[in-house]
Amino acid sequence: MTEAAQNPIKRRHPGQGRRKSRPLPKGRQVDHAALLEIQALLGERPRDRDLLIEHLHLIQDTHNGLSAAHLTALAQEMRLSLAEVYEVASFYAHFDILKEGDSPLPDLTIRVCDSLSCAMFGGDALQDDFRKKYGSQIRVVPAPCMGRCDCAPVAEVGHRHVVSATLETIDAVVQSGDTHPELTDYTAFDAYSKQGGYALLKTCLSGDRTAEDVIDAMSQSSLRGLGGAGFPTGRNGASSALKTGRAIWRSTPMRASPALSRIAPILKPIRTVFWKACLSPPGLSA
Repeated sequence: MTEAAQNPIKRRHPGQGRRKSRPLPKGRQVDHAALLEIQALLGERPRDRDLLIEHLHLIQDTHNGLSAAHLTALAQEMRLSLAEVYEVASFYAHFDILKEGDSPLPDLTIRVCDSLSCAMFGGDALQDDFRKKYGSQIRVVPAPCMGRCDCAPVAEVGHRHVVSATLETIDAVVQSGDTHPELTDYTAFDAYSKQGGYALLKTCLSGDRTAEDVIDAMSQSSLRGLGGAGFPTGRNGASSALKTGRAIWRSTPMRASPALSRIAPILKPIRTVFWKACLSPPGLSA
């Protein structure tokens, strides 16, 4: 008889001793009731990952916050990791994450911009005034720049922004109960195009204007970026053209920038916004 046969390996049952098996998988478990609520809320909407923020907004508005159970259920429903869902939800200040044991939030929240411009125009004092007036009935919290630096201080009652906010104007909105976004007049895309809008873009698309022409115009403008090292805009385009063969510029929203107060009146009549525009002619992108 061999030595192996004389001394067989003893195998432990997965439920015995220190190596007992886990009754459930690792990580936060999905609550069945929360999953049914998420499925009913999303309905026939696609579960594509690029709609994560939209779905988070839907949950926030429906349940007045993002509970841990709902975030877990949403992650399973969209086939995303819970870490990815939590990272997105915790990144944006207007999402309210509620952990187990947290008390429900008040029905209404007033967010007061705490950027430099609003702080200089009394935003901090406004927060104190609101807390004294409403107590625990309405939640008052600071919020990042709301992009309306030209009419500071700014506050948001529910989803409605109030510019040049005072205790009286905020209270008027609270008493009216109209806390939905207020749409402003804007120029539609077709009307803007008929008025000559995007004429420069069309010359680039047609090839009448080359990448070198655009880089030269940007260089002569003396424009500089407001972030990082503040490189000249023309140099940024020329540098990217050398590396990739295409001149690339990216426009991003300004956060608490004093320059916003100067250009906002110019931009107000035109509410057409492109998050990203990729121009097809060789050598040029935006």
